[in-house]
Amino acid sequence: MHPGEWSFLDSMWRWASFATDAGWTQAAGRVAIERLRRERLARLLAWTRRHSRLYAAHWGAVPRHDCRLEDLPPVHKAALMARFDEWVTDPAVTRKGVEAFTRDLGRIGESYLGRYAVFSSSGTTGVPGLIVHDADALAVYDALGATRLGALAPAWNWGQPLSGHRYALIAATEGHFAGIVSWERLRALHPWFEANARVFPVTAPIREICDELERFKPTVVASYATVLRALAHEKDAGRLAIAPSVLWYGGEWLAPIARDHIERAFGCRVAGDYGASEFLNIAFECPRGSLHLNDDWVVLEPVDADYRPVGPDTASASVLLTNLANHVQPLVRYELGDSVTLVSRPCGCGSPFPVIRVDGRRDEILRLDDARGRDVPVMPMALCTAVEEGTGEHRFQVVQSGPRALRVRLEPGHRGRDAATGVKDALARFLARQGLAGIAIRVETGAIAAHPVSGKFRQVWREKERASA
Repeated sequence: MHPGEWSFLDSMWRWASFATDAGWTQAAGRVAIERLRRERLARLLAWTRRHSRLYAAHWGAVPRHDCRLEDLPPVHKAALMARFDEWVTDPAVTRKGVEAFTRDLGRIGESYLGRYAVFSSSGTTGVPGLIVHDADALAVYDALGATRLGALAPAWNWGQPLSGHRYALIAATEGHFAGIVSWERLRALHPWFEANARVFPVTAPIREICDELERFKPTVVASYATVLRALAHEKDAGRLAIAPSVLWYGGEWLAPIARDHIERAFGCRVAGDYGASEFLNIAFECPRGSLHLNDDWVVLEPVDADYRPVGPDTASASVLLTNLANHVQPLVRYELGDSVTLVSRPCGCGSPFPVIRVDGRRDEILRLDDARGRDVPVMPMALCTAVEEGTGEHRFQVVQSGPRALRVRLEPGHRGRDAATGVKDALARFLARQGLAGIAIRVETGAIAAHPVSGKFRQVWREKERASA
């Protein structure tokens, strides 16, 4: 077997085991879910103390016995990345090796060391990270995605085989990001999927994406919420002629009014989930539109600015994540950065899993004018990807300040003027490809500011006067 290949038999055996478990747990109810979570947490904490030098030191003052999760101090991405080799539990996994692996874009979707997946991330904190997932964790994510279909279940054509669909993913492709890595891994494992799936780079102009989609004629389209909104706009304008049976979103928040618009435009169900590079299937969306936390495999602790727990029906300042599935790079009380509300009222769908609301990841579609005054949508994920890939900068914000004007804020750093020039050039190249040559770009240096309305770190938004125009 090629060093980067995935073992089909091993993956399917693990998937079958965890899929059976996930289905049984959902049917068994809350008592069984809470018991399983306690058992999995105990195993994770014991393993992590023994095998992660970083956590062993971090938890040194906490007793080994009768230890509650909330007794353990939180951890943060920047601190973990600074001690990467002490963080992981397999000494064969090193930061140097993982960085070399992720620099090779030809290996997107391949396994690292023949048994791990690696996701690059920046997330809501703007701090780049490298997240390594073991085979069991990957099987858990696959099993949750397959068995807890939620909102997708009533929209899916169960009489048609999986191989009868055509699957399109519109995503960031120039990096080892969770979406594209997971997609390419599935293509490598399943020949039927490889034959019926295509990826479209989110950085391409919207007109080019629409043309390619029309040629491919997908029945399932997966992308970010802002991309689906942009496609709905093109559909309404008569510039996109596809008829998918299902639209799937992830990675960003989707407002109810935007969901209604997308569903009206395409005449099909929009379904989604809440996930991150640190855990792909944190929550699934049910047919009633609620997000249900997969709390048999992941623990979310909504906290205030001082990491104290917040009660139900209260939006948190941040959230701490504990991944119960992944043992190669443990994430225990890891600050994810999103604002999460635990909803006290049970959902009418009857699911035993608790309902959450997620605030954050609400970057806006920019609407810039081209040289002829025509409105051109610019998707935030595409813009950020162009800057990050072109410059290596991750902590920046882009604000649309006028019909043909952008303002970019960079944190002060060692690169100084070179960083500002690089960001400006990368943005100009990207915008020119979108048909937006000549857009005014002003780069300034200063502390990254929270969004004036939400208080969250957001990378892309429009100033109020433009947004309301």
